[in-house]
Amino acid sequence: MDENSVIDSGFESLRVGSMHHNLNQIVQFHNHVHGFFNTNLTSSQQDEELSQKEKILLKLEYETHLPNNLRQSVFLMMFGHLEEHLYLAWCSNGRNIEEKNDSADGIKKFKRLFTNLGVELKTDQDYQLIVDAYKVRSAFIHTAGRVDFIKKSEELESVVSKHHKFFEITNKRVNLTNVGILNFNRSVAAFTEKVTRAAIRK
Repeated sequence: MDENSVIDSGFESLRVGSMHHNLNQIVQFHNHVHGFFNTNLTSSQQDEELSQKEKILLKLEYETHLPNNLRQSVFLMMFGHLEEHLYLAWCSNGRNIEEKNDSADGIKKFKRLFTNLGVELKTDQDYQLIVDAYKVRSAFIHTAGRVDFIKKSEELESVVSKHHKFFEITNKRVNLTNVGILNFNRSVAAFTEKVTRAAIRK
């Protein structure tokens, strides 16, 4: 292995390592805040100064409402992480304007980049999950998760049905499950690494 190959290999490892570190920081944020919810839930149920009605309301808040909002926030942070590293991969590959279609939604704007890097999108399960998850992301941002307010709601309902372990609709709002946030995290990590390595090596 020549000197340039060693340098390129070191840079690739550094980029990928930093990428995973940043994503793990988001996961740690989720776990830390969720632990805070659990601690407050326990203390609220043991607080003798609270009425039974107040305890029931706090239990619902700490077990359901706040965890849903936390997963939603972390989900959006993971999308931000994903889009940043796809942009960096595009830069590493020469900033070819033909490989970045700003009129397309989500990661589809880099579809030609992925193809040129040899990523088989039709069979890539991580890519397919991310594309589907983008519809949930749009609902969170534009309608606060309200399914009946979003355009083409049938597309969102189809995504939820397809990934019923990852997403659910309750009281006309789409939510992300614990299993969903874990699997989305894995897909973001795997797909960004795949694209990043391919762009650096090309």
